[in-house]
Amino acid sequence: MNESDFRSIRSVQALIDREMPAALDKFYAQVRRTPKARSFFSSESQIEHAKHAQQTHWKRISGARFDDEYVKKVRTIGSVHARIGLDPSLYIGGYGIILNHLVQSVIGDMLSHGGFLSRTSSRVARNLGDVIGSLCKVVLMEIDLTVSSYLDDLDKARVAMQAEQDRRAQEDREVIEIIGNALTALANGDLTHRIEGGRIPERLDALKQHFNQTAETLEHSLCKISVNATDIVSNADGIRQGAENLARRSEQQAASQEEMSAALSQITQRVAKTAEETRKANHMANTARGDAEHAGSVVHGTIAAISEIEKSSREMAGIIGIINEISFQTNILALNASVEAARAGDVGRGFAVVASEVRALAQRSADAGREISALINLSGGQVKSGVTLVHEAGDALRRIMSQVQQINDVVSSISDSAQEQSASISQLNIAMGGLEQTTQKNAAVAEESASAVRNLVATSDELTRMVAGFTLSGRDTRPAFSRQKPKLALIRTE
Repeated sequence: MNESDFRSIRSVQALIDREMPAALDKFYAQVRRTPKARSFFSSESQIEHAKHAQQTHWKRISGARFDDEYVKKVRTIGSVHARIGLDPSLYIGGYGIILNHLVQSVIGDMLSHGGFLSRTSSRVARNLGDVIGSLCKVVLMEIDLTVSSYLDDLDKARVAMQAEQDRRAQEDREVIEIIGNALTALANGDLTHRIEGGRIPERLDALKQHFNQTAETLEHSLCKISVNATDIVSNADGIRQGAENLARRSEQQAASQEEMSAALSQITQRVAKTAEETRKANHMANTARGDAEHAGSVVHGTIAAISEIEKSSREMAGIIGIINEISFQTNILALNASVEAARAGDVGRGFAVVASEVRALAQRSADAGREISALINLSGGQVKSGVTLVHEAGDALRRIMSQVQQINDVVSSISDSAQEQSASISQLNIAMGGLEQTTQKNAAVAEESASAVRNLVATSDELTRMVAGFTLSGRDTRPAFSRQKPKLALIRTE
């Protein structure tokens, strides 16, 4: 632009100042109708503030004051547009609205004044062209300065962004190298490796903190695992030895119970046999008691017969010697019966023999009585003596019967006790069999427990070996695979 352009602009200064509010109204009406342009204003007050600033700026333009302050102002506008991301098409379109309004106003104003109509048409056209051309130059210069500043700021921002990207890329490469070294150390089992604070940029400080915290947590966990694995091995050794001892003792107990069960089985058989023999003895005692009762009845019969003989003893004088002999034999038999009763043997058979002999003698006495009936009066005294002996024999038989009854009661009691003992021992034998099975099961469980504990010891040893492959700070110096005296240790949890 030259001085002629400045004069042309100043010639319409009043018109520009007058028409600029209307031109800006049209411009901001279009802004309100355009969502993309409207988004740069948060409120109507912002629009009014921008409108006022533009009016002030156009007063500088209408006065043709294109000095350094003007250039600085325009470049500031371009920088602001670049900063807020305003599309240049919106800015240029806005100036098109303002320029269109100003051109229409200038043309209308010049044509409406009589001075212009009185001049030649060529002069009017030339003046009008100069004014419009100068306006266009002003607007284009404004656009050029603003867009140039806009583009310069964008280029600076691009360069700064590229530099920032390059700087961050270099930082990222350094960080990747640092993280790679840290991960390599971690992969090699060095859990003491940490990333130092000054080597990581602040924007990636969280990555450093997360890695260091992870490594510290992992190291702490493996330290606890190492200590606990050693404690597990120690505890498992004690449990294993206890389980093995329990298994051996259970096997020994099972063997002892098996022997005891066999002994109880033999005792059961013997008690059952004793009970059976006792039942037989009881039966024999009952038989002996019956025989003794029968012998008693025979003695009673003998006493009656002798009484009859006594009645006719007066007639048995001639054969008194025979009667005496019979009495003597009866006495001997009675004594034999007493001896038999004194013995605690097979009483029944002896009683049967005595009874048979007594019956024979009684028969002979009866025969002799018939033969010596005439002589019985002479043998009265001897008959009385025989009666006395027979009574004594009866008393002896009654005592024998009483003793046989007592023996029978004792044998019955023994038989009942033997049967009860047999039943009790049978139940004990059954219980012993169940206990033997339980002990065998316990022995099997103890053996399984010992095997499981051995597996646990092997697994714990393997875990300790794996942990030993890591580098840990403050590692427990206890040997990981020592087999000292087993003792229980608490597992550490913190």
